[in-house]
Amino acid sequence: MELSGLWRVAPLSPELHRSGADIDLDDTDWEQVMVPGHWAENDTFSTFAGRLLYRRLFSFPTTVQGRHWLSLAGVLNSAEIWLDGEYIGDTENYSTQHRFDITKQLASRSEHLLAVEVSCPYVGDSRDKTALTGTLQTGSLAPSRYPGGIWQPVTIQKTGSVAIQRSRLICTAASPEEATIQVRVVLDANEPGEVRIGTSVVAPTGEAVAGGMTHHTLAAGENRLEWTATIDSPLLWWPASMGDQPLYEVAVAVTTPDNTTSDRGEWRIGLRTVEMDDLVFSVNGERLFSKSVAYGPPGPLLAHVPKEQLADDVRSVRDAGLDMMRVYGHIGRSETYDAADELGVLIWQDLPLIGGYSSKVKESARAMARASVDLLAHHPSVVVWSGHCEPNGQFLSEPVEAPSFDTSLIHRLKGGRYFLPTWNLSVLDTVVGRELRNADPSRPVIPRSGSLPTPADLNGSDAHLWLGWHSGRPDQLSDVLRYWPRLATFAGGIGSQSAAIQDWSVESPEWDTAEKGSFERYIPRTAYPDGQAWAAATRSYQADVLRVQIETLRRLKYRPAGGFCITALADAEPSGGFGVLDFNRRPKPAFDALVDACRPVVIIGDAPPQIVTPGMAMTLAVHAVSDLRESLDDVTVSAVARLGDWVHKASWAGRLSADACDKIGDLVFEVPDQHGPLTIDLELQSTDLAVTNRYQTVVIPAAEG
Repeated sequence: MELSGLWRVAPLSPELHRSGADIDLDDTDWEQVMVPGHWAENDTFSTFAGRLLYRRLFSFPTTVQGRHWLSLAGVLNSAEIWLDGEYIGDTENYSTQHRFDITKQLASRSEHLLAVEVSCPYVGDSRDKTALTGTLQTGSLAPSRYPGGIWQPVTIQKTGSVAIQRSRLICTAASPEEATIQVRVVLDANEPGEVRIGTSVVAPTGEAVAGGMTHHTLAAGENRLEWTATIDSPLLWWPASMGDQPLYEVAVAVTTPDNTTSDRGEWRIGLRTVEMDDLVFSVNGERLFSKSVAYGPPGPLLAHVPKEQLADDVRSVRDAGLDMMRVYGHIGRSETYDAADELGVLIWQDLPLIGGYSSKVKESARAMARASVDLLAHHPSVVVWSGHCEPNGQFLSEPVEAPSFDTSLIHRLKGGRYFLPTWNLSVLDTVVGRELRNADPSRPVIPRSGSLPTPADLNGSDAHLWLGWHSGRPDQLSDVLRYWPRLATFAGGIGSQSAAIQDWSVESPEWDTAEKGSFERYIPRTAYPDGQAWAAATRSYQADVLRVQIETLRRLKYRPAGGFCITALADAEPSGGFGVLDFNRRPKPAFDALVDACRPVVIIGDAPPQIVTPGMAMTLAVHAVSDLRESLDDVTVSAVARLGDWVHKASWAGRLSADACDKIGDLVFEVPDQHGPLTIDLELQSTDLAVTNRYQTVVIPAAEG
């Protein structure tokens, strides 16, 4: 039975806390809010932060047999629940489904009152947060609308005497010869007794390939059972760039001695293995340079993002030539993971932990880690768990003046607060990381993200440097990585914000998440004649930042770079943001730059200085990068430098290695005694393949004297 629709709501007062669950309370004059949904949909509560009482009257026949469960699939962020004035339980962790046995309450009367106290306080960027809502409330990818509410369906579900309360499916091994699925269920039995558990695994072809029946004796209450299913000669699941995405159907049925199916669960799973070595991922033993994008909340109100848009977002990731999307700082909707499974897009899954948290959240965070594994572990697209993003805050959150590269950037990094031992970094991250590893030994775990190497953690994790946005220039990334190569192992924090509409000012009130200091430093509004020109410049700058930094990292493929993650796929607000797609999913110039920089084969040259003078000696290295699984044996590369009627050419021929970066040669010339734009065009050709790239500098007269 669905309990969707309009519910009565009112801000929770001490008096309502005492009387709000009373079925006789008159709530006819209260406001109404849609369930599933968010209370911000009602203008009265568009900026409300705190606790709201939800009430819903419903009828249910007293003669129905079996056990009945009240299911809340998701509440943002926590709730306390009463049925007919009786307290039946609470919820926490907004992505976790909670079920409560209400059989006795339903049998006692036919008219019922469900009251739910929903709590979602304001958290902002506090370093002492207690709400585990991640990017739904915190950070530059957070939407401006308030997320509180019963955002997933509320239903009454029927089972027999034994119900599946929790479940977890994990592919623990996979090879062309054999794959193993580990199944774990927690059964709630009304009384002691015998049950049969039937397991079936059906291949994409429709053929039953594994399964069987087992007998178990259950105690009253919760019983945890684990077993494995083995599939011979499995069809392996691969990322889109490496192979196909076959999916198997798994079903578990619990049968009581009277041959009645008491409860049943169904899942879809892909068979594959994943490993991580120094932040280089391997799927089914094949190494992969991970081209990734951060994916924040896909809309202002998560419950009402159209499911088609969620699938289209995943398709946009694949079509951009990317391998992975980082579900950044939140647990997404189920449609996102289903689409990623089908389209072969890998998922770096964050827990909703960003910045600092109170020491009170330790047990809640542990429970959230376990529940996240239960919810998502059967998805083959999910390849890594990331526990806590930037536990000590964001690197270089204030601009550092460094017009030319010097070691001030490195000193700032090494001297920042992100090195300091804190409760978040030293305790919370360790606890959460251990919980994830224990719950899911089949996937790698990154306890903390955005963590630089320290004496206590020599490896660190993905570095969030934000060069060209929070510090320095975009082209200084290569200098920083040359000085500190360890930071190149996996680079996050790549990108900049841009305005998505033409008549927008950095002072406009509609974009509260704008990082105005960075705009003023890199694309100052006063440098442009009007808002349209300025907005266009922000979009052009964003494209340049992505291009130069992606090329730098691809040129360092596996030496030591294992991949990168740009920020972000789409804007959270109509006015703009970090997205390479705007709020309406229209490509910005940065999307085209991303596509070009992420092609399977690219030709890359050293970027020339922005300004040169006649007579300067230029030596620009040329590299070719291939993500293909096979080498190319008939490759030719040409380079042409041109200014007016002056032309300098070079060419090479040879073999391009598979899944590698090869240096092709050096383009060497002297800048001609002419003035104006000098272009350098690169082209790589092979059978059925041609890729190009262009760089530009400006030749100006040499300074006199």
